[in-house]
Amino acid sequence: MYIEKTASGYDSGGQQVSRRARFLILVQTDGDKEIRALVRKVALHQFGHFMMGSARAFGHRIPISGSYGSDGLPCTVPQEVFDKAVPIPEELHKAWNEGGGWNGAGSEALLMQKWALENIEQLQPRG
Repeated sequence: MYIEKTASGYDSGGQQVSRRARFLILVQTDGDKEIRALVRKVALHQFGHFMMGSARAFGHRIPISGSYGSDGLPCTVPQEVFDKAVPIPEELHKAWNEGGGWNGAGSEALLMQKWALENIEQLQPRG
C-alpha cells in the first residue's frame, strides 16, 4: 500500500492510470505464517481493472498488485528477501487479521501507514 502521497497519472476521462511512490509490501515465504514488511518505490499502472507493477528487492523482482503487494495479502518471496524484511509488530498483525479487508487494505490501513513511516529507515534498506 502506498504510504505517501505523490503525483498520479490520469487519462482524458479522469481515471487514474498510474502512480509511483514508496509502497509498504507485506512478505512471507512459501508455507510460512510469519509476515514481515519492506518498503520500496513502486510504480503501478492500469491493466484492465487492476493496478499492477513490480518492486526490486535484494536482486529479486516482486510482482505487485493492490494493497500490500498482493491484493491485501502478503507476497511470497525468496528466503533471502524475507530474511532482510522487518517483522511486523504483533498488534499490527492482529489488526491486519481482523481488519476486514478483502482484495485490499482493511481498517488497519492507517496503523500500517503510520508504523511504516515511523520505521522507514529499517523498512527501506539498500539492496
